[in-house]
Formats: sequence, structure tokens, C-alpha cells
Amino acid sequence: MRITTNSSQFYESLETVEKALPVRTTVPLINNIFMQIKEDRLVFSTTNLEMTINTSMESKNDETGDILLPAKIIDIMRYFPTPEVNIDVNWDNFRIDVSGGSAHFHLYGADPQDYPSTSFIEVNENESYSAGRGSLKNMIRSVIFAASTEETRPAFNGVLFNFSDGKLTLTASDTYRLAIKETSHSDWSFEEQKCLVPARVLRELLRLLDDSEEKVFFNMDSRSIAFKCGDMYFASRLLEEKYPDVSGVIPKSYETRIMIDRKTFEDTISRAALLAQGKNQAVNLVSTDSNLETKVASQLGSMEESLPVEQNGEDIDLFVNSRFVLDVLRIIEEDKVIIDFHGNGGPIIFRMENDPGYLYLVLPIKKFN
Repeated sequence: MRITTNSSQFYESLETVEKALPVRTTVPLINNIFMQIKEDRLVFSTTNLEMTINTSMESKNDETGDILLPAKIIDIMRYFPTPEVNIDVNWDNFRIDVSGGSAHFHLYGADPQDYPSTSFIEVNENESYSAGRGSLKNMIRSVIFAASTEETRPAFNGVLFNFSDGKLTLTASDTYRLAIKETSHSDWSFEEQKCLVPARVLRELLRLLDDSEEKVFFNMDSRSIAFKCGDMYFASRLLEEKYPDVSGVIPKSYETRIMIDRKTFEDTISRAALLAQGKNQAVNLVSTDSNLETKVASQLGSMEESLPVEQNGEDIDLFVNSRFVLDVLRIIEEDKVIIDFHGNGGPIIFRMENDPGYLYLVLPIKKFN
């Protein structure tokens, strides 16, 4: 049989589903791409058993059937020389001939009969929640960097999705810091429910979301969460661990509040981080009246830099992990950032003036080594 289709679109579809291919697995078949050949469409699916991605595209096909494509076809299509590609499939041995212009490739696919089936929730657009691609991307991006990457803390390897009273709240923490993003929408009507989504899965979803406001529909059950946008379907199993209640660690009032130019502060911390050493990458913040001084001293050398601030409250003098500070400054898009301090030993909280639903808390370093 022969498939004739656009080579760029074919590559884009393969690149989309590539993100669910396993890094390592004991099930060799899932190293392949499951392709369904329909009358006028190609449907691609991949899974690593934790998540799955499906997408489809138009094509001209003279037969229908299913085949497993080797992952190497992604690299071949990345450098394909012609706008159109012809793919001939021999059903007797699942050989795949890929040709265009003077380029000819012979690959060996596989029988999809034993390809594992995955059970994830379906997304019915009429019964799902929705958000713009860019809006969902910004929500996830604003918290995911705070999730733990240590496998010894499985609950903190996830991002908590909390649906309640027309609001969606995302929470991520590695126990040293905490990011919370709350969003409401006039069209949302949520039943109260929570689900813990693996952060590594959401990082792959971020790579598929652009900044447009094309609708993404999403839904969840007790075992999985799924997102659908156009021809793309992305689903993941949920973590079964119970996420702790973090509301008690957020102080209700501050002792010191400063407002500072975000970009200038980011640049200052970036320069200080060049000399910060050790696991904590510590820098010293000293705020007095209308001046914030950033200091660092290590075996590499030392630096001091002062910035003007608007300050309300007591002076502060503490150490903080420079990487933790840079992580939040690089995702905030506002010109000014609000920083609340709770004494020299209490948490530091970053807020945005125009987004009351966002909060980022980081613990200071109690003892500088």
C-alpha cells in the first residue's frame, strides 16, 4: 500500500508524539510509534505507560491498516529533502519504504498486534473544562519549577490541581519552596476535586503548548488526567500519594515589604550567583529603609551591589539560595515584584502587583556556610 502526504506535517506529527516515547523500558514494543492508516488520515500514538500522546493529520492512502514505525523515522523526516513523501508498506513483513526526490529509505516496522493498550480518560469537549493554550501554559510554567526532582519525595514530584468553586489552583513544592497559582474563569463550574499530576509529564505538555489562545479541553478521573487541543490528545496517569496541606506555612501578614524593579533585581542576583558556591548557592540580602544590598563572598571572590527599593517595615539581613530567587524572577512578566519578609528567619514571599492569585514562598538559609 502507498501513503502520500506532506513531509513537514508528517514530521510535525511524529515530533509531537515523540515526547511520550520511553527513555528506557522493559516493553520493547513501546519504543515504536503506533500509526493507524485510515482512508484519509494518519493517526499517531505513543506511550511510556505513564503518559500517552495521540495526534492525526490528513493524507492520501490507498488502503487502511495499522503498523508500528521505528522511532528512527523521526530523524529521517527531520532532514527529508522534498515537500511530499511517499511511504510504501509491505504487510507481509512490515517493511516500510520512504521516498522523495532522490532519497530512498528502507525501514523495518513491526506488527502492532501486541502493542499495549492504555486506559486514560476521554475528553468530551461538551463536558470538559477549557482554557487557552497560552493561559494554561503560563499557569503550569508559574509553578512547575518549584516541584521536587528527588524520587525519595514522590508526593512532591507532582503538581497539585485543586478544582473548587470555579477556581483552579496549582501547587508545587520541594519542601524548601512553594509556588501557588490560582485562576478563576466565569465559564468554569468545577465540582470540588483534587488530582496530583507528575511534574515530569507536565514539562512535556509545556513543550506542546504555544502562546495562542486556542482552546485546550481537559478532564480527569480518579486515575488519569487528559488534555485535548485540536488533533492532539495528551493524557497522564496521576500520582497516588496524598499531597500535604501547605496552607499553614503561609504567614497571614508580613514584617517587611519591598517593591523592586524585577529585571534590575534579576540582573543583580545573576551577577551575585557567579560567585556563589556550595549546595545552597547563598547570597546575602540586606534591606535598610530605601536600599537593598546584595552581597556574596566565597573562595572565588566577593561582590556587593545596591538597588533602590520601596520599603515598608523593619530592616532585614538574611541569606537565600540565589537559584531559588532567579527561578521566580525569570517567570514573572511584570516590571515590579513585591517581596514580603517575615523576620530574618521567616519565609520570603514573592508576589505580583497585578496577579493576586500568585504566590512564591522560599525559605531563607538559616546558617551560611
